Amino acid sequence: MKRPLVAIFLLSATAAVAFGFVPSSHLRQARTTPPPPPSSLCMARRGKGLDVRGSNSRLGKPKSISGSEPTSKSGGVGNNWIQTTIPSIKSLPQERDVVRVIETGVPALIDRGTNPNGAVSIVNRDNGRTYCFSSSCSCCKIPLTKATVLGPNDETGGADDRIQCNFCGATYNLRTGAPVKEEGGKVLGFLFSGSKGAPLPVYGLGEQGGKVFINLSS
Repeated sequence: MKRPLVAIFLLSATAAVAFGFVPSSHLRQARTTPPPPPSSLCMARRGKGLDVRGSNSRLGKPKSISGSEPTSKSGGVGNNWIQTTIPSIKSLPQERDVVRVIETGVPALIDRGTNPNGAVSIVNRDNGRTYCFSSSCSCCKIPLTKATVLGPNDETGGADDRIQCNFCGATYNLRTGAPVKEEGGKVLGFLFSGSKGAPLPVYGLGEQGGKVFINLSS
């Protein structure tokens, strides 16, 4: 009678394996085995490891264009350089004391309604400084293409140039973007009195490897 019992036991074991039955002791052992670590590619997809946001922290700082070094909010010159679609330094405006608008293609500057190509304003001064700032006035939102470029005064430390919106009269320090006292009033200025006091976004311009970069740190 022992042989039939052995045969039945072996047959039952074979059937259990065939149908995927695993003894509980093996299950406990399998549960205690840690899963293999995720690959670096999986970590990047989960937001860990690789940084795919376009950070330029490992790149050398572009060489700033003379005078185009605005002061950041922390009080120093920041380092948030972004490559633009500007072909080269030579393609930048060369005129003096005339505000020109140039497209940068930088996503952070693009507004589909008012600034679809990420344009900025640029003005060159006789003292060799080149200023880069918002394409429109922070107060009235009118383009600054006809703005008046003013020299330094006591309020700007006798060093920083100013710019005055030809429409609302808002005036700004061209290096820091800080609003300063207006020089003469504008007929329509009173319409925007509630908006005055907002700073003008200012940017740095630089070159690296023949490409033009813009500093958005300010």
